[in-house]
Amino acid sequence: MSDYPIVRPLVNQPREWASRVAFSATAGTLNFAALRQTMLGFAGWLVREAGVRPGDRVALCLPKGLEALQAIYAILAAGGAYVGLQFRGPPGRLGAIIASIEPRVLLTTPEMSRQIAAEGGLPRMPPVLHIEEAPDGRGLETLLRSAVPLETTRPVAPDDLAAIVFTSGSTGEPKGVMRSHRSMVVNGRWHVKAENMSPHDVRLGAGGLHYIAQNLFFPAQAGCRNHLLSDQEIMFPELVAEIAERERATLWASTATALRLLIEQGDLGRRDLSSLRVVRSHGEAFSIDLLRAAMAAFPQADIKSAYGSTEAPNITSFDAPRPLSADMRTVPLGPVQPEYELLLCDEAGDEVPVGEVGEICAIGPCVTLGYWNDPILTAAKRLNGRPDSYRTGDLAFYGADGTLQFVGRKDQVVKLRGHRFDLGEIEAALKRHPAVRDAVAFARPIEEGDTGIWAAVESAAPAGLERALRQLCAERLPRFAWPTRITVLAELPRLPNGKVDRPQLQNQLAPGAGPRVVARP
Repeated sequence: MSDYPIVRPLVNQPREWASRVAFSATAGTLNFAALRQTMLGFAGWLVREAGVRPGDRVALCLPKGLEALQAIYAILAAGGAYVGLQFRGPPGRLGAIIASIEPRVLLTTPEMSRQIAAEGGLPRMPPVLHIEEAPDGRGLETLLRSAVPLETTRPVAPDDLAAIVFTSGSTGEPKGVMRSHRSMVVNGRWHVKAENMSPHDVRLGAGGLHYIAQNLFFPAQAGCRNHLLSDQEIMFPELVAEIAERERATLWASTATALRLLIEQGDLGRRDLSSLRVVRSHGEAFSIDLLRAAMAAFPQADIKSAYGSTEAPNITSFDAPRPLSADMRTVPLGPVQPEYELLLCDEAGDEVPVGEVGEICAIGPCVTLGYWNDPILTAAKRLNGRPDSYRTGDLAFYGADGTLQFVGRKDQVVKLRGHRFDLGEIEAALKRHPAVRDAVAFARPIEEGDTGIWAAVESAAPAGLERALRQLCAERLPRFAWPTRITVLAELPRLPNGKVDRPQLQNQLAPGAGPRVVARP
């Protein structure tokens, strides 16, 4: 039990860690002693004042920064489960998530609290703790003056709920992926070992807090320093490169899209990034062109690509060899990690013969507990009813050389700028307009390594509809999922069974494009 929760090592941290910086940001730093003090102090407030009990959900809608990470540490120390919400995300989407999880308390800024209350569509607001934005990370100081701290982290069981991560859902409503304490600890250990982390490392944190944010716990597990890139800084590749040089970063992990932007627009020739020893891509397909570009841009670093999902992170990892073979055409998914068993299965759940395409199914302790309030979807994603299994929906096959090769998706889930998103949620948003009879969305490459969304709607009232639909998407969808093109048609092409003929529609809107969803042969 001493390994749980994942923040527990801070309680008995080595004495020499006390003054060492655990987290840094452009606005300030936080050492291990201060992080421990804040974690136990705020956890005490959550337990005694907010009434947080083991497994209670605590929603967090804060900008990425030192206050937010301290709050996450405190939630876990109190035995609660944190639910990260996209700061300044669509209020309707945030409201739907909050209503679903019924949090014990919502931690957010006064501005976001007002916006969610006014536009979130909530029948009632949960108790709210306002946390003022403080650039130096000291926004919790007033609260902590009167808090009675916990002596240690509250005990939790390995399979207790630690976090809910909301991703896109085909019904138009976000779905909550439940992470256990075991999943987070085991996955963290994998990262520490795979990247050989030590107290000498400085890791750049590029991910958003409303996703897994596993990198937030590496300081507690390895004693390294994590430098947080703000939501604004990550938008400017030249600034990211400048920060990486200034902080002497040794570890960098990001989506393939963010890595491509860093290489192409970061003006790396002006920077000394020789301190980087590991560059890892995750979250979306890693093209061979990007791999070659990364190996040229960071000749001193190990280039790695991880495959996984929110439900089952880091199933495989590919370590690029140097030199890279000249005849290499695709980047394999890499060997299966020791924490998992991987099977390629057909629809019935039986393994396919070697060389045939099958659905990637993962089994192991890092697999999700299931989907929040959705036992039907949870059961559908299990392999033959095994509670530690997950059917990914990804298709792959083993090549003649034994490498695992990715084929595509069996459903409508796509990767948009590193975010996994269901096209069904975009279609559901468009169908909310009363003039829309039906809607279809599909992914289209808009430039090398980037994907956009084209949408078509069926309506008899086209006048002014496109503008109204764009406004509707802005209210219901995160920005990265807004359609780049919306076409209004009197009728969508149909199959004899009445369903939309998607391949014909795509060829009608973009001749020669062909279907973008790969079906199992």
